[in-house]
Amino acid sequence: MLKIKKIEFIKVHYDESLTQNFFSVANITFSNYKPISGALLYWQKNTSDAPFTKDGDYKFFYDMAKVQFFASVKFPKDVKLTRDQRQELAYILLEERGAIGSYSFVTNRSKKTFPIQQAFQNIKFPEHFNLQDFNSIEQLKQFQNQDEALFVNLAQYDRAFIHAYMHWCQNAVTEHHSKLQNYFSYLPFSYICYANPFLSEQFLIDFIEQVDFDALQYNIPVLARLTASFKAHLVKTLQMQQKTINEEFKDQLEEFIESIVYLSSHDIIYLPEVDEFPEIELLFFEYDCGTNKWPGGEHLVEGIPSLYCQQYDRYGDKKLTNSEMDKKIEHYNALQLQLFSASANLHWLSRYQNQLDWHAICQYNENLTEAFLTAHLDNVEFQSLGLNIYCILDESFLSKHMDKFNHQQPVPLIICHLTESFYLKHKNQIKVDLDTLYKYMDCIDYEEFERLETYF
Repeated sequence: MLKIKKIEFIKVHYDESLTQNFFSVANITFSNYKPISGALLYWQKNTSDAPFTKDGDYKFFYDMAKVQFFASVKFPKDVKLTRDQRQELAYILLEERGAIGSYSFVTNRSKKTFPIQQAFQNIKFPEHFNLQDFNSIEQLKQFQNQDEALFVNLAQYDRAFIHAYMHWCQNAVTEHHSKLQNYFSYLPFSYICYANPFLSEQFLIDFIEQVDFDALQYNIPVLARLTASFKAHLVKTLQMQQKTINEEFKDQLEEFIESIVYLSSHDIIYLPEVDEFPEIELLFFEYDCGTNKWPGGEHLVEGIPSLYCQQYDRYGDKKLTNSEMDKKIEHYNALQLQLFSASANLHWLSRYQNQLDWHAICQYNENLTEAFLTAHLDNVEFQSLGLNIYCILDESFLSKHMDKFNHQQPVPLIICHLTESFYLKHKNQIKVDLDTLYKYMDCIDYEEFERLETYF
């Protein structure tokens, strides 16, 4: 975790002519990370339902009933933090500085939930009902398009039943998957993969045998949040099954798999149905909230809901206890362990280090830190770690273990962390050319990139 030593706020006067109303500038000092200077706190009128601004700033709404205004934080371009880290740090800054109203981490409007159980009980299932007769997304599309072919192809079923059943399916699959598990014997899993926007990677891993990858590839909100490991498995499965790949990314498979921002504008967050939010639990930063509280009287906050609650994650999935996860791991097959390894947090990686796939951990897991890798050095596969472009490590760690990477070819991890001084120090080992530098330029500080560019 990154340890915050001090937050210094500088007051900014409003300028109503600006679209973004900056009300403070924050300088953050860390004990184990470089300082962040010039983080801009601002409020703005909301003009879209997207959870992020066009620049990628997360929206904290003042009034969830109207979602008319939001506050956010704009970080300097050279800040190398993940999206979740930016969200949590933005929350801390807004909490410490204070702003009008109260914030919510939730960004979707409230919606009327579908009465799954009541609607299900009203359906009169025939004795010869077979779920496999309906387990194709083509039938769901036909129903949505009011295509008569649906009734012709399912002539063994009464028309009224087909209509009632498909109407139930169409509405049920849009609810959170935790509400659907009692109906898996009646609800085609392909529909869930195709149309449920709340599916988490953990859920897909748990039910990997039932996942319809051909249907899943069209569920854009879910694809937007999957890790590179799972997307790689999805593409591999589609190719093995000789399925037609989604036009959205079929010509950009490498970018689709590797990029953490590909389709990210389609990502959504689950809206809880409760009004109470648990106390905040910081996952990425260590900080004693309140120590640098803004002393001014204007724009103070009365109460902010938690960024990450104690019991549920941002997609509405219940956070598991050790004993609950123990049971899952015990029954996972090799594929599930591999996919879980690539996305699990450090707690689970440490707890199940002897059961997990260290190749997947090293190549894909974005949660890796110097401390974790050092503590598990005997398990680290440096050739796989060299392919990891998602974790952020210190130059000192990379320098210390430079000889353990395979320098017969470019090492993506090294290139993503390149600075001029780091390159000059190890230029006899680092294999990189201009094309490779351009390939990973989004991961490199812009000013450092310009300096590095002059060496090729």
